[in-house]
Amino acid sequence: MKKVLTFLTVATLLTWGGLFLYFYATGRIDRYLDPAFRIYALISGVGMLLLGSFNFLNRNKAIGLCTHDHAHGDPCEHDHHHDHSDAHHDHDHKHGECEHDSHDHSHSNDCEHDHDHDRADGGHDHDHEDHDHSHDHETTTSGVIFSLIVLLIPMLVATGYSKDRFSTEYLMKWGKIERQMMQMRIAKRNEASAKQLGSVDPSQNPYTSAAVAGDAAAPGASTPGAADTPPEPRPDGEEGAPDDSWSTFTLEDLKQMVPQSDAGDFLLDVPQIFYTAGDKELMAVMEGIPIETTAQLMEETLNNPNNTRLKAFRLFIECCAADARPLSIPVDFGKAPPEYTEMGWYRIYGKLSYLNEDGEILPILQVDRVEETLEPTDGLIF
Repeated sequence: MKKVLTFLTVATLLTWGGLFLYFYATGRIDRYLDPAFRIYALISGVGMLLLGSFNFLNRNKAIGLCTHDHAHGDPCEHDHHHDHSDAHHDHDHKHGECEHDSHDHSHSNDCEHDHDHDRADGGHDHDHEDHDHSHDHETTTSGVIFSLIVLLIPMLVATGYSKDRFSTEYLMKWGKIERQMMQMRIAKRNEASAKQLGSVDPSQNPYTSAAVAGDAAAPGASTPGAADTPPEPRPDGEEGAPDDSWSTFTLEDLKQMVPQSDAGDFLLDVPQIFYTAGDKELMAVMEGIPIETTAQLMEETLNNPNNTRLKAFRLFIECCAADARPLSIPVDFGKAPPEYTEMGWYRIYGKLSYLNEDGEILPILQVDRVEETLEPTDGLIF
């Protein structure tokens, strides 16, 4: 049985090491792990293969040697050599009724009288039954088998079953959670701003000058989809004059930070757009700018009153697939969306706007057109 367990242990190490190298060599690891950590998967795979090979080559060598005393009735892999020859017996023997009480007594074959070795008073007991030490270095066979099953079966099943992508249910659930968390952050920021600036007109978007949908626009207010214009310079001496304009984010600043296509569209990822919600300066500048983004599309189940919207999302990973978060924004077609492939990849063109719906500040892309495209090499954003 020990040989079988040894082979199973070696097989477990080789399987884990082989899977690590397989994921690394085939590129499947790209779907699971941040690039900074992939080299460690390679090193671990090589190390497991080397360790498994070493154990296999040395499988027949004696193992489990111990160096301390233990009960002789227990199983032991090494020999205990007791030299009990009459000429070399070193144990002190108490002679019960020896007539020679005072002389040194040599145990040799020519001794002419019988020796009664009385061990009852503390002499050496060759049966070794007085030792209380139990000597067992080995785990149970069932425990080893259970451990190997836990290490092997889940790994093999997951590797064979996984489609290297998340399910629609996962994306819908975590997309909703991420949006709710963003709204909580916006609400806290809005509350802090209200305390500093006083009350805010409830008919206005608290973070831009746009009126809330359904209300009349305030004089000079911008509307969703309208082109952005930089603020007019103020006369010297007034608050916000050129001497302190360095603190104001402008469209020119955005152009220096974000690349643009030949057509003038700003090339932004969905997470970048997602995180602009709640930033007053960014929202004021980015309201109405043309956007080109690449994302996956799926059904929009939140804030879709007229069924004219889909959800554009990207997966954002900080370390590995276990912490992957789908960040999404609604994309509005103004009519029923065209036919599309669920979770398919598309290049989306439109104008960015921000709406206040049911107390939520939403970045939304008013779609001009969509084009089906291949999954980009950076399908996951790290």
